[in-house]
Amino acid sequence: MSDFQATKSTSFHSVALNIIYVLILIVCHFVFPYIHELVFSFFNGLFLILSMTLFFYLNAVLRTSSISRLSYFSIFFRLILVIICFSFAMIFIAFMTNTIEILKREEFLIFLFNVWLFCLLAMILAKYFYTLIKPTEKPNIVLLTDASFDDDPKKIAFHSTNKDFNKQFQLSEIDALIDYAVDNGVEGVYISLNSANLNLIEGLINNLSEYAFDLFWILPESFFVDSAYSKILKPVLLNGSPVSLDSNQYLLKRSLDVVGSIALLIVVSPLLIFVSFLIKISDRGPIFYHQLRHGQFGKEFYLIKFRSMVVGSDYSDQQVTPDDKRVTMIGKIIRKTSFDEIPQLLNVLKGEMSLVGPRPHIISETNLYSKKLIRFLTRHQVKPGLTGLAQIRTRGKTNSLELMQTKLESDLEYINEWTFYKDIKILLSTPISLWKNRDSNL
Repeated sequence: MSDFQATKSTSFHSVALNIIYVLILIVCHFVFPYIHELVFSFFNGLFLILSMTLFFYLNAVLRTSSISRLSYFSIFFRLILVIICFSFAMIFIAFMTNTIEILKREEFLIFLFNVWLFCLLAMILAKYFYTLIKPTEKPNIVLLTDASFDDDPKKIAFHSTNKDFNKQFQLSEIDALIDYAVDNGVEGVYISLNSANLNLIEGLINNLSEYAFDLFWILPESFFVDSAYSKILKPVLLNGSPVSLDSNQYLLKRSLDVVGSIALLIVVSPLLIFVSFLIKISDRGPIFYHQLRHGQFGKEFYLIKFRSMVVGSDYSDQQVTPDDKRVTMIGKIIRKTSFDEIPQLLNVLKGEMSLVGPRPHIISETNLYSKKLIRFLTRHQVKPGLTGLAQIRTRGKTNSLELMQTKLESDLEYINEWTFYKDIKILLSTPISLWKNRDSNL
């Protein structure tokens, strides 16, 4: 069977427009200077770097380059909001650094107006040309049914849309469907079953929910007294796919991962060196511990941790218990503070994990709970995280089906309601959660 479905690539036009916005800012910074000429040579570079960083993130947050999703009217006001936020941020920085006097007010307003005007023109041109060259997208969807191949897929109890199915599969062809979906980037699988086979729905959900496509159930016409009702009802979404990140949102989340990981590694680097030294001299064993986990779309990767147990403990999937003799003396300290997880920042930098997301479970736990909890594998539709909503709400080892269900609900809430601000909130809440629940860490 083929590998799990890969994520879609970031939209080139959106990334390019973000770069154009920053280039416009750079040009306007020199063509319409707003820093007093007496200190221009000293402060120019500093203000340019600050303004470029602020402008990039403000445009990303307000999604001003999402020309394929937002209207002219919407982006017009988003650009105004970017300029307003940018101007207040620059004034605040100048005020806090006691450099407010070097900003020439009239020139600063002229600079802001020209940045907004040229960015607006760039957006209008980009959106106009995008609408001209944008290809007509046909939804890539397939049908899974118990009906005969002689039946027309368009007529199989599916009257609520005008979508055409790319391919039709029988119930006995599940493996072929998965291979086709993975190889061809299928967006949705529609399930149409006769009422006599509805007992198969739960099994189909469990088998297909780990893949990165939406599952829809086409309700049988026999459910309705009047068949006219079936023509106005839409198929039911079964697996609740996660929020789809556009390019701006992806850049925000990925930049937070990269910048945050590098900053944390720099801050704790003395402790990293000290802990590495203690682990090495304690028993001459390896400093790091690598364990196979499932990542986004089920792809396997090696999670990196500080080794906190005696060499050879990884041969057993047995959960760590209080006073577990396998845990070393240094291991007890770093596990209690969760410092053993810090090396996973390297997984984040490699793109295998994110700072925030569902925690990756060991393979045996994934295999166990995926069979007992519906939608458990939906967690794999996003990158696993160093911390997550489930971790700040419920810490400690998962030793019951009920507790895992609670954590799963938190993970699904995060996946379906993701925002950049939620990531920031979870990151800020993690140290507080670690302290409050320090006694539950093993």
